[in-house]
Amino acid sequence: MRQKIFDILEVLWSQYTNYEHDAVFSCDEAKGVDIPGVRVKSLLLRNKKATNYYMVVLPDFKQLDTNIIRAVFDDSKMSFASEDRMMEKIWLRPWSVSPFALVNNEEKDIVVVFDAELKNVLIGFHPLQNDNTVVLEMSEVEKFLNHLDVEYVFANL
Repeated sequence: MRQKIFDILEVLWSQYTNYEHDAVFSCDEAKGVDIPGVRVKSLLLRNKKATNYYMVVLPDFKQLDTNIIRAVFDDSKMSFASEDRMMEKIWLRPWSVSPFALVNNEEKDIVVVFDAELKNVLIGFHPLQNDNTVVLEMSEVEKFLNHLDVEYVFANL
């Protein structure tokens, strides 16, 4: 699965480092993996009617206030997408969610919301599997999302 991500990064001439490690299933487990960059969590949310989807990326120590997402997009009440919806939208289970997963979102109906603190930092994401972490500059992540034609914003979360 990860080769799909590596192939796109190569086409974009992106500089990155891939770190192989034991599979991790939570932010707490990931703290045991020694890699550089800001540690983040990626959460898939949906509005009340499941008509709008948002992938929220924030530092792993922060708590998400879904009211901020509601305000940014003037949307209805938010909840976490179910595992079934994740499989439908990005073909992944919760522990592998990352902006790289949007390569699988053929509908292009997920907006990525990055915490503003993540602008211009070194950051790591799972490349569609949770036993690897790709570390790269946020500008390279933006380039990746632009290549996929994915909408994203930075907001104070």
